[in-house]
Amino acid sequence: MLVQFHTLPPELILKDYSKSHKAFSMLFTMSHKGRKVQIVRVLAKHGFGLMLFRLGLGHLIPFHWGILGHRKKKEPYRPEEHLRLAFEELGVTFIKLGQILSVRPDLLPENYLNELSKLQDRVPPSDAMGIRRVVEEELGKEIGEVFDYFEDEPIASASIGQVHRATLKDGSNVVLKVQKPGVEKQVEEDLAVFEEMVQMAIKRGIGVRFDLRSLLEEFSYTIKNELDYIREGRNCDTFRKNLSGQRDFYIPKVYWDYTTRRVLCLEYVEGIKINRVEELIKGGYDLRRLAKRGANLYIGMIFKDGFFHADPHPGNFLVMKDGRIALLDYGMVGTIDPMGRLNLFQLMYGIVRSDIDLVMDALYDLGISAKSGSERFLKKELEILFSYYFMQPVREIKLSRVLNDTLKLSYKYGMKIPSDLFLLLKTLALAEGVSVQLDPDFRLIREIEPFIKGGFRQMIAPMLTKREVVRNTLLSTKLGLQIVPKTKKFLRELERGELKVSVEYGGEERLIEDLRRDVNRLAMSIITLGFIIATALIVLFLSPHLIDEYIIYPLTVLTLLMVAYGFFKLRKT
Repeated sequence: MLVQFHTLPPELILKDYSKSHKAFSMLFTMSHKGRKVQIVRVLAKHGFGLMLFRLGLGHLIPFHWGILGHRKKKEPYRPEEHLRLAFEELGVTFIKLGQILSVRPDLLPENYLNELSKLQDRVPPSDAMGIRRVVEEELGKEIGEVFDYFEDEPIASASIGQVHRATLKDGSNVVLKVQKPGVEKQVEEDLAVFEEMVQMAIKRGIGVRFDLRSLLEEFSYTIKNELDYIREGRNCDTFRKNLSGQRDFYIPKVYWDYTTRRVLCLEYVEGIKINRVEELIKGGYDLRRLAKRGANLYIGMIFKDGFFHADPHPGNFLVMKDGRIALLDYGMVGTIDPMGRLNLFQLMYGIVRSDIDLVMDALYDLGISAKSGSERFLKKELEILFSYYFMQPVREIKLSRVLNDTLKLSYKYGMKIPSDLFLLLKTLALAEGVSVQLDPDFRLIREIEPFIKGGFRQMIAPMLTKREVVRNTLLSTKLGLQIVPKTKKFLRELERGELKVSVEYGGEERLIEDLRRDVNRLAMSIITLGFIIATALIVLFLSPHLIDEYIIYPLTVLTLLMVAYGFFKLRKT
């Protein structure tokens, strides 16, 4: 049980305890024995309580009295608390794992999600000498050669790194984000242990409900990216470029001469954290305006740029003296391609218009699917859920609640939801939560609604650059022109007996005739669709004053003529 405790939902822990004992003994024959002993000890301390709870005997062992090193408390520990405490005790890799699991309702039930969301990323700072050593190793110079001033006391400390104020030789005030000594080595060792555990689980049929290999690869990719501060610096530059024309927001400058994989040097920004409401009120800031600005920042990043900040907790927003909002911490970002933005637009459009069919279609196109046999039940429950929300005035709908309620169904029905979609929906929900702290009456849907009502072109056109329009037009036209020769080639091979089909069918002549007719219809549909898409893209790309009868009519006639040409070409074949 304990071997796979940290990777699987408690409800799915092995029933055959002997299997776990065999895997348990194998664990100590492998490498990284010291770390494995530590992991097993911590999981044993917390997993034992979990096992008793599942047997209905948890009340017999008063862990809350401080037995086995637990913190004393009045109420007995719940199993989900055991899991959180174990992750906190095991350090950086497990904390990050727990934080990722806390936004995956397809893997864990709600009570575990809520508990893991409490995982604290704030840990005691490393000693100043160790941090100075990392900075000097990375920059290749002593602290005094690079900085006029370096503050040993960190202004923030997390599991991977900590932040120190400093002053460059030219007088620039900066902050240094420094990776803690030994963190990278610890993560690499833990990932190696996870790899061995996943291999054992797969061999023994543990966790068949999940693709453990993919989950591990995804987690490994995420945490390794967070260890690379060069990548974070590039993310910062991307945000700075995307928001360069925005007067309401500010992204600090990266000092690349003093930035490496383990040290990130940024311009120092002074301001008030956005959740310090009383300080903002004393400073004379308009809280409602700040709430709207923050929401519109995320609407623009997602729908316009397709590159968004994926960690919108209050500590990452500072309100500067001039009223601008500074965005901090660029380790966790998300991307969404034009098709994904189109599907998300459809989802929001369906919510604004209270159109359940559009909502359902968008959810499926976004990649949400249920396990075999439960699709019909999932659809019915989603229809009931959205029907309930659609009974309310649209402007009163709390989008974060809608998204969270939708995601909650994923565990019940074994829904498969792409990880990037999880990140996106969770980001939207968190962004609304930050704005609600400033204005309790704030609703994100009200800020999205003007974009929706502005129509397809206003929302989607910024996604389509000239290059994309030309590319998609060429591909659509190419598809239409290729279908005729490819269809002829297919039919000729069929007539000559060169095409092998592993299906028995009586009457070759009838088969060929049926295929001719069906392929012709398919070809017509593809050609028509291709030219319609090409025309739509061209129209969408043109400036509004050009989209009148002088453009629409010729394009329409040209499209119809080309479709007719394709039709007669097919009839001749």
